[in-house]
Amino acid sequence: MKKNQNGFIQTPILIAIIAGILVIGGAGYFGVKQYQNSQQEKERAQEQTEIQQKALEQAQTEIEKLKQESEASKAKQSQLEQTVKNVSTPTQNNDQITSKELAPYLTGVGLVQCFADDGTLKGSGSLWNFGGSLGYAVLTNEHVIDVSGDRCSVAIGNTTEDKTHNGFFRIDIASRKLWNPYTDVAAVPISYSLRFEEGSNSTAQQIMATVAKLNYSLTSLGSCPTEMPQGAPVVLIGYPAYSAQVDPVLIPRTVTNGIISGFDEKVKKPQGNLPYVNYLVSAKIDSGNSGGLALSKSKGKLCILGIPTWLTVGNYETQGILQNIHNVFYNK
Repeated sequence: MKKNQNGFIQTPILIAIIAGILVIGGAGYFGVKQYQNSQQEKERAQEQTEIQQKALEQAQTEIEKLKQESEASKAKQSQLEQTVKNVSTPTQNNDQITSKELAPYLTGVGLVQCFADDGTLKGSGSLWNFGGSLGYAVLTNEHVIDVSGDRCSVAIGNTTEDKTHNGFFRIDIASRKLWNPYTDVAAVPISYSLRFEEGSNSTAQQIMATVAKLNYSLTSLGSCPTEMPQGAPVVLIGYPAYSAQVDPVLIPRTVTNGIISGFDEKVKKPQGNLPYVNYLVSAKIDSGNSGGLALSKSKGKLCILGIPTWLTVGNYETQGILQNIHNVFYNK
């Protein structure tokens, strides 16, 4: 490098050196500044992303909350609509037994009379078509037909709905059938119609044709479940003794209703000999009801509950006892 005479660097060269330093320093400064700005931009972008993520999560939470509130609102609305419907529409009791349902079976129950030396035994009995050797028969209490000789009959009275299923018929107590010795029930074959007894021209075919015309619809009516619940409806069809006060000769058929109020457990194994309970019922029952029929209702359908048999007398209340129809036909 050339120096001037006094030993100093020439001015143009010095300027060039300073300019170079400034250029290099400026470039470094701007590089650093640009890097700092870039980092700040990244941080701002990250913050913005986090803010957006939080906003999204809050929005999803609000949506879920609104969805739950909407479902709760729909459920409440549905409940209110059902309440309004129940208030505006009277509730129908499907277990209530109506007169229309009973009508087809009324003439299937008759008055059973047995003439003994010490008086007349009267009770009720239902008509069944058992088929086979038993055939057409009356199902009644055995104590009602507990007489000697062949002096028992069943009388079927008229009803306003049906005037064909009626008459007086001899029953053959010597051929009665019992399914077991633990129930007070017997099936007694109907032997012939008394309306032809004095007719010299009547034939066996005519007699049995009359018997065959009776109302055996109970045969196809199903039995109730083996143990019906307390409170289930009960209807009794029969000829109770108090009806004889109206007409001692043509005793009117009566229908009384009530509920199953309790159970007779002592007849059930192992204490007793039968597989099922018998029933205590609140329906009005009298001595003439013995051997009649008790109906109930299960799952909306009429069914045979049992046979009225005894009374249990308390201090202020009388309860009737029904033999469970499943006990009646128990033969093991």
